[in-house]
Amino acid sequence: TLSKLVTPKVLDPFIGGVEKLKLDKITEYAEKATIKAKAAPKPRAPAPAAAPGKPRPRPRAPPKAAPAPTSSPVVEDDAPAGVSANLPPHIRKKLEASARAAAIKKAQREGRPIDDLLPPPEPVAAPVAPKPAAPKRPVAAAPPARKPVAPAAAAGKPRGAVKAGASEAVKLRFANDESLDEKIASALPAPVLESLASAKWKDRMEAMDQLREFLSDEAARGSGVHPELVVRQLSRKPGWKESNFQVSARAFQLIAWMAGEDELDFNTGAAALSIPALVDKLGDIKLKGPAGDALTAIAERFSLQFVVGLALDPIRAQKSPKVVADCLTWLNTQLLEFGVQGVGLRAVADMARDAGLQSSNAQTRATAVTLMGTLRRAVGTAVMDLVGDLNPQLVQLLDTEFARVSDQAMPEPTRTQRSAAVSKGPGQGAAPVSQDSAMDDLFPRQDLHATVGAAVYKQLGDSNWKVRKAALDAIQGALAATNNRIQPGVSGDLYTALKQRLQDPNKNLTVVALTVLGALSEASGAALVPNIRI
Repeated sequence: TLSKLVTPKVLDPFIGGVEKLKLDKITEYAEKATIKAKAAPKPRAPAPAAAPGKPRPRPRAPPKAAPAPTSSPVVEDDAPAGVSANLPPHIRKKLEASARAAAIKKAQREGRPIDDLLPPPEPVAAPVAPKPAAPKRPVAAAPPARKPVAPAAAAGKPRGAVKAGASEAVKLRFANDESLDEKIASALPAPVLESLASAKWKDRMEAMDQLREFLSDEAARGSGVHPELVVRQLSRKPGWKESNFQVSARAFQLIAWMAGEDELDFNTGAAALSIPALVDKLGDIKLKGPAGDALTAIAERFSLQFVVGLALDPIRAQKSPKVVADCLTWLNTQLLEFGVQGVGLRAVADMARDAGLQSSNAQTRATAVTLMGTLRRAVGTAVMDLVGDLNPQLVQLLDTEFARVSDQAMPEPTRTQRSAAVSKGPGQGAAPVSQDSAMDDLFPRQDLHATVGAAVYKQLGDSNWKVRKAALDAIQGALAATNNRIQPGVSGDLYTALKQRLQDPNKNLTVVALTVLGALSEASGAALVPNIRI
């Protein structure tokens, strides 16, 4: 069905490794598939009005309409080339990520710049606008509580979106530089460049050692070579598709060394050019160690969010379930070692759901469940609001994992991030991250007064007990709608009205008022609420 929907020409690059027998089956079933999507008829232009006094011309027979094509559906103008807008969003996103990764790999093999192929900058989620105050009328009882949906998710926040200021912008110093070849030739020794292009793997490996020694000497003299030039040369010769793992390991060790040297200007452009290739090797048993060390060094130089933001798309584009499982294992280790400070956990949860939980491979699903367990330790049970609808078996696996880690807090970070250390102060290391700060990134606190309105305060003092109960139910419903996360500046009028209900003649309402007061304290953050005498 997908072959007939997007045409075989579009689908063939993604199923190139499938056996011929299976390809014949796909072709056979594609011919039998029926596409119900039809092109919308174009509106006809109105016929011009005839001039007065002139005879109306005799209408001609309309030409026979060409048969409407049925092999491909209508594609919207804003859909990517070759990808139908009628596809489900998660399938279309996977196809886009895979096509982008394939284009980057091809450009790297041919030595062309990949600046235009990098993913676009992450959009900033718009703040949630407060709801207008409700009109003054009796408040109806709240409907049965449903599982609250995060405001950011309801607003359609795109996957991969991160908090503003959480990651550094990618700045490529030598983007679209026509004299790049001359700059590389003048910056690096000619014997090293020749050895990097040698057909003998020992020459290439020896050239890596010579290049590192040369860069170290140049940095000591204060005239170091820019690391972005080195990374661009490594992407050409020996290239990210180097056949000898020892040469690739030396290249990754060189990148890790440059990222860890303060004397070298290892910028975000050099890191962005390296991260996709490093992520691809996380599933290689011989290279996952050097590749993971290089990614860790980049995260320590900038931030974990910077690395994660550029690694999510390459992880989604992986076709091998084993590679995806190794990538998820690496990501889980980084969250435990660095902590979750500044990391866009919503994008991580979306990727774990799409690439891991929904995978047909048992090992990949198991690693995704472990990663979700780490997120559960960081933000609590609210992480279930991020995974959406899952089949009962996956829900049971997640419940079992969450129950196992329910009493486990996130460990203290063992690695530091330069951005976190600078924000706290020199010599103090990374600041500890509380669960509340991680929750603020997922579920921003909202203004309760703007949600319930001032009319509720008067209804709490109404003479009719049913109206008072409806007002209490309305407050509870508003707290549930905000995921029990409200701004600490709760109006004193609300506490005054609730205080009167503690002496309500209806004892059932007294119990409800006590429950509401406890919920307000928890939703506001106990440490943020000023002392109130009741």
